Amino acid sequence: MSDFATVIGLEVHIELQTASKMFCSCPNHFGDPPNTNICPVCLGLPGALPRPNAAGVDAAIRMALALGCKVADRSKFDRKNYFYPDLPKGYQISQLDEPIGSDGLVEVPGGGSVRIVRVQLEEDAGKLQHEAQGAVVDFNRAGVPLLEIVSAPDLRSPQEARAYWEEIRRIALALGISDARMEEGSVRADANISIRPVGSEELNPRVEIKNMNSFRFLERALVYEAGRQAEIYRQGGRVGQETRGWDDPRGVTFSQRSKEEAEDYRYFPEPDLLPFAIDRQHVEELRSSLPELPSGRRRRLLWLGLPEEQVRLIAESRGRTSFFDAAMTAGGEATELGKWICGDLGRLENDGRFDFEEPAFAPEELAALLKSLAEGDLTGPGAKQVIQRLAQDGGTVRAAIAELGLGKMDDLEAVRAEVRQVLEEQPKALADLRAGKQQVMGFLVGQVMRRTRGRVAPDVASRLIAEEVGQ
Repeated sequence: MSDFATVIGLEVHIELQTASKMFCSCPNHFGDPPNTNICPVCLGLPGALPRPNAAGVDAAIRMALALGCKVADRSKFDRKNYFYPDLPKGYQISQLDEPIGSDGLVEVPGGGSVRIVRVQLEEDAGKLQHEAQGAVVDFNRAGVPLLEIVSAPDLRSPQEARAYWEEIRRIALALGISDARMEEGSVRADANISIRPVGSEELNPRVEIKNMNSFRFLERALVYEAGRQAEIYRQGGRVGQETRGWDDPRGVTFSQRSKEEAEDYRYFPEPDLLPFAIDRQHVEELRSSLPELPSGRRRRLLWLGLPEEQVRLIAESRGRTSFFDAAMTAGGEATELGKWICGDLGRLENDGRFDFEEPAFAPEELAALLKSLAEGDLTGPGAKQVIQRLAQDGGTVRAAIAELGLGKMDDLEAVRAEVRQVLEEQPKALADLRAGKQQVMGFLVGQVMRRTRGRVAPDVASRLIAEEVGQ
């Protein structure tokens, strides 16, 4: 691929987390029995009239603002006509030439900036499911509010495309407008990809890869498709503009249909919905309510001195960021908090034993734990035991220390007695240490820590062991 440059644009679709659907009062709820959340409006039955969901419009405006878009003074809905089994009306209510927002810009970690062409509202289609007896359709999803975010073709690699999509998802989560659950199809993406000779500015015909709901799938599909197109050009062929799907088990894209243009959809203004004005004062109220966005979180955490990897892990989660901020407000030192949130607590989160969104203990207790460590009231191994107890049972650091019997051993003679007991129980290690094999010191220190349940600092244990063997 060194002789070709890749040009990629993404269309990201985000299902909005509203109580009801976009144009009717049916519940917007994933996982209900098939075809239970339906009505004449979302099924497009004759005489049924749609009515816009104000919460959906507000969510679209908030996303447009978060992406730096210009919010329109006037917007309207259009009919996008096509026939497919999961589209009960035979058309989709969407937006063509007057979207909610346009001309935005989003920062991508490690990838510069990507221009946003448009942010528009539309309704989702139903869900076609292929079963042993044939294909069936669940229309519960039909009419669910769907936000479409169209980027300019500014992405230059599959990795950049993935990073951009991940950032869009983080922003949606930060705004609270979607649960953004990939496994439920709440966030999906279509990718437009073409390649051109390095140094050329001419755009070649593009291929659209449809309906991906996995960051990994997107990256793999784009890598394959770029290679497929390059091979066609090298052999003197031409890439046709078409829509392709992604077969992940086989690791290939496959042709679905020739790519439609806007005229193929026979767009026209939705006759059942009037154009609507967007009040500027309301837009500014929504702007003032925006939370700190992921890019802002990253800048602030970097300024506090956290390493980039910790910044990435904390900033991508609203729960982790809130936990970090509350613990720091309570007196925790930023870099130490970062180590514990990304270290021990992060591992507990990965194991399903801790949830930053609904933590088992108050963030202030992490600040209290760091204070106990700094003041010497608790050893490092003891602190790890305390954090595991708090994650499991909640409560306070003080209570956990008392329950676990982890108060620091200040009586050196008592510690020395424990050291002597360890040396007596480990004659081979003692002999090796006296023979100059210093690598066994760590083992003996660990045995002292085990006997004292982490109540002795490792450096104290090491010093006393050295004294006992005459080193």
